[in-house]
Amino acid sequence: MSENLRGALIMMACMSAFVLNDAFVRLAGNSLPLAQILFLRGVLTTLILLTFAIYLGTFKVRAIKKDKWKIFFRSVAEALAAYFFLTAVLNMPFANVMALLQILPMTVTLAAALVFKEKVGVIRIILIIIGFLGVMLIINPSSDGFNLYSGYALIAVILITVRDLITRKLSVEVPTLLPTVSASFGVLLFSIILLAKTPMQPLNIQNSFFIILAAFFIIFGYYTAVLVMRVGDISFVSPFRYSAIIFALIIGSIFFKEWPNLSSFIGICIVTVAGALLLYKNHAI
Repeated sequence: MSENLRGALIMMACMSAFVLNDAFVRLAGNSLPLAQILFLRGVLTTLILLTFAIYLGTFKVRAIKKDKWKIFFRSVAEALAAYFFLTAVLNMPFANVMALLQILPMTVTLAAALVFKEKVGVIRIILIIIGFLGVMLIINPSSDGFNLYSGYALIAVILITVRDLITRKLSVEVPTLLPTVSASFGVLLFSIILLAKTPMQPLNIQNSFFIILAAFFIIFGYYTAVLVMRVGDISFVSPFRYSAIIFALIIGSIFFKEWPNLSSFIGICIVTVAGALLLYKNHAI
């Protein structure tokens, strides 16, 4: 197996893990409030990631003051993004909200040009505009399908964009696991704040199983997200992140009996093609 093929398979495994995490959160949301799900999942993921971090000596690396603040604000962005995104997952067609998340390469590219003065170029600008047109078809503001939760999904995209921009500016000396553990801990703390005004619901075998699976898949997603950047050519591997759309369509139709309408489906296709081309363009230079 070539390194590029191996990288593509790992990327698809990574995307399927994140999609499955979101799906099991939604399934658990049928009987539990989001705050409780975030708390229980957060306890599991934080304990497991913390164990790995201690074992690997992650905390022995002394981060400079600037990096500590960046990690802090990155964790805040992660916690808020988790709340807004998963609220949208619980209240929107599954494939639609997953497709909205796939405009990240466009928002990150655009934000990097505005904030860090990175060169974008005409082709990238055209792809970004096309991608945003696809988003408009997905959320369809002129129809009843556009609601508060479409806005929640877009807010999550903005927050994740901020998170990714902060990540770009972390020193190379900062171990990957350190901001990952910090982000997981940030989500856990935020869930505790939400729980202060949220009555706890009883756990049963089914919703407990869903939360355990969600925790497993998000940890697997974190791990493979790091691993995939070290295998194969980035220009070849990165566009395979759009396999998430395929997984979301399949899971949405099987688990939730949902299928996008024609407008949304065309929008999903546009976002997928434009985003994949932008990712290839970004890394093929």
